[in-house]
Amino acid sequence: MKLILIISLIITGFFSKSQQSFDDKKRAEAIFAISKYVTWPNDKEIDTFKIAVLDSNNSLELELKKLTETQKLLHNKPIQIIRFSSIEEINNCVTIFANNNNGFDIDKILKKISGKHTLLITENYPFHKSMINYIIVKNIRRYELNEPKLKEEGFILNELFVAGAVKTQADWELLYKQTDVQLQKEKEIVEAQNVEIEKQKKEIAIQKKEIAEQQEKITKQREEIAIQIKQIEKQKSELYGLLKQVSAQQKVLKAKIEELNVKEAELLTKDKEIEAKSKILESQQSSIAEQESKINEQKKVLNKQLAKIEMQQLILYLFIAIILLISVMGYFIYKAYKVKKEANRVLKQKNIEIMEQNEEIRQQKEEITAQRDEIETQKDEIVIQRNTAISQRDEITLQKKEIMDSILYARRIQTAVLPPSKFISQILPDHFFIYNKPRDIVSGDYYWMAQKDNKTIIAAADCTGHGVPGAFMSLLGVSFLKEIINKIDEIKANIILDMLRESVINALNQAGGENEGQTKDGMDMALCVLNFNISELQFAGANNPLYLIRNGELIETKADKMPIGVYDLKQPFSNNLVKLEKNDSFYLFSDGYADQFGGPKGKKFMYKKLKEMLLSIQDKTMQEQFGIIDKTIEEWRGDLFQVDDQLIIGVKI
Repeated sequence: MKLILIISLIITGFFSKSQQSFDDKKRAEAIFAISKYVTWPNDKEIDTFKIAVLDSNNSLELELKKLTETQKLLHNKPIQIIRFSSIEEINNCVTIFANNNNGFDIDKILKKISGKHTLLITENYPFHKSMINYIIVKNIRRYELNEPKLKEEGFILNELFVAGAVKTQADWELLYKQTDVQLQKEKEIVEAQNVEIEKQKKEIAIQKKEIAEQQEKITKQREEIAIQIKQIEKQKSELYGLLKQVSAQQKVLKAKIEELNVKEAELLTKDKEIEAKSKILESQQSSIAEQESKINEQKKVLNKQLAKIEMQQLILYLFIAIILLISVMGYFIYKAYKVKKEANRVLKQKNIEIMEQNEEIRQQKEEITAQRDEIETQKDEIVIQRNTAISQRDEITLQKKEIMDSILYARRIQTAVLPPSKFISQILPDHFFIYNKPRDIVSGDYYWMAQKDNKTIIAAADCTGHGVPGAFMSLLGVSFLKEIINKIDEIKANIILDMLRESVINALNQAGGENEGQTKDGMDMALCVLNFNISELQFAGANNPLYLIRNGELIETKADKMPIGVYDLKQPFSNNLVKLEKNDSFYLFSDGYADQFGGPKGKKFMYKKLKEMLLSIQDKTMQEQFGIIDKTIEEWRGDLFQVDDQLIIGVKI
């Protein structure tokens, strides 16, 4: 008995000494020390000694990780430090620490870890609310043990550790009172310091105001000096300018004239470019006018030449008598006449050619005028067509907006009928993901979950079509599943699919056989029923299988090769039973993911790659798996179009 008392005093002394400078470092050392005095009922099953901190701040987490650098093992097991920011995140840890100052509800923490052999160490909570709870009094740590809760979870405590604990609630409340007195004193000190700080703030504000006034005066003086300097510089500039003004005026005027000429030329060039087509027509008309002017000038020249020829003929007649007298000169006169006659013939021929050119130019002018009129007519038609196109575009835009609004509202309705995320998190906390990626705004793939008689029903369905038609089928499927689960007595996966098939056939009036006009719409589905109490899974599939991954091996449970809908060889669906083990993962999915085209050759992703990918990510959390699945298919698809809706549900046991 004396030995127990001595050792308990040593333990208490350890806590007292460790709190002389109380901080997160000492908290970390205390958590390690307390964990050494406790034996876990499932010690042989523990591979890694996980110590968790429930805190939004990572200060204590870092101190614990520093300790693991020197203390590699605890209870001969490697140590792992983790942190949770909220009670909902708590999962799979051996020891967890919580501080009442952070505002976490102790009852919710106990409910979260109940039955999981997790040791709860807390600070500053009420007496017997936790498992191991301590309080700091005058920088000394005192602790109390809730032995009924500890025994309920199967923990075994070191007798010496138990001996050093506070035994009664009265002693604990006395410690609380001492803590309150200490806090009150510290509060008074802080208030006095706050008053002193406020005084200093007021003095600083007054000094800042005086400094600001002085700075304002200095700024004004600087501005006045700057204005005076500018005036001096301006006067210097004006004097210098007057000296050069006389000699520079002619040059400036000349430069301005040249600049104006350049600008005028540029303006003329721009006007010519703007009115290019009009200028072309005017140019052609001008050319015609010039040619007509040249023709008139040539006519005048011809007339002058004819007048000269006639005058020469008169002179010739006058000199004939004289030339006859001089026979020698007659020959030359006759020859000159022949030359003149030939020139007259040539001139007449040129006149005919000029008249032909004039007629050709007149025809060209008429063609150009007709082309101009035709261009004006085409321009009017283009304006009418443009106005019609704008009107049609506006009408199409309005129709598109109305259609998109309707589809978006349909998406809201489809989302509303699917199981809410809060409900899914309650039945499958932290152990699942749902990858649902519609090809269009609304989807023909849908997921569904429900609970009845301690059984969880999970379904992944792929309706005929996608977009709005597929979404209509999904609404039918969800409605029928809810109705079936509510009225069915015995929950069996194959019976649910049989009843769902009958509901779909009746709703779509599918009579079977070769009836003309009947629809063969329906859906493919993978449905499982989970019983966590006996670790059993029922599976029934309509064309879509189940993938179960256990110890690095993928086990495929094949589906029946028939849809939920009318089918030529209609048979009851099969019910497959699977015994589940810890760390098993299973996946339900539609065919959209495997059928996506992409890769370097634009081929389908295929189920083989899907299996390989799922096997490769088993060491990841379900949320990390979700990210990898999305990234993989996006990289595979590249710039290609998404061909179908994509749905994968993953669950980890």
